[in-house]
Amino acid sequence: MTSAVKRTIYNSRYRPRLNPSLHQLTKPSLYRSLNFFQSPIRTMPTYLGSCFCHDIEYELSLSSPDDARTSLCHCRSCKKAFGTNYGLTAKIPKGALRLTKGAPKEHVADNGSGSLVHREFCSNCGSFICEYGDAVKDQFRYLCVGSLDDPEVLPPKGEFFCSSRASWMPEVPDVFHKQKIKE
Repeated sequence: MTSAVKRTIYNSRYRPRLNPSLHQLTKPSLYRSLNFFQSPIRTMPTYLGSCFCHDIEYELSLSSPDDARTSLCHCRSCKKAFGTNYGLTAKIPKGALRLTKGAPKEHVADNGSGSLVHREFCSNCGSFICEYGDAVKDQFRYLCVGSLDDPEVLPPKGEFFCSSRASWMPEVPDVFHKQKIKE
């Protein structure tokens, strides 16, 4: 500081007692911009979603869209569950998904390979919300990307069971491609 005169500014609620020099600032603008008692708050992006009739609504909170592994699955089980030629889900941490309205109905069945898969959907309109296997039920959810209000925020990163992809459907470019789930 070039000025010979220093101004000492103290917080009106807290006056230092033991060592005042540790709590002195010389510029009022600097003092106003500092907050010694709060850590910086990092906000996570929140994505909204729902079923078709809005009986079920949710929030998805991720540190980054990269925290979701979105993929297409061409297995027979997904084709039947989604009622189309592939399933499009995003693997997310279980704690990232929070229901804000309603409660889904659950259907549990063998996925065709001897493992149980839980599928949650709206009991009113039938919209598929998420699925998960027994092995990961405490860790992950596979969110149906089409249930997001803006599904464009989670583009696919890969395809599974490409050997079962419809012959007329081209592969998705610039993503990983696996013929089976474990490859």
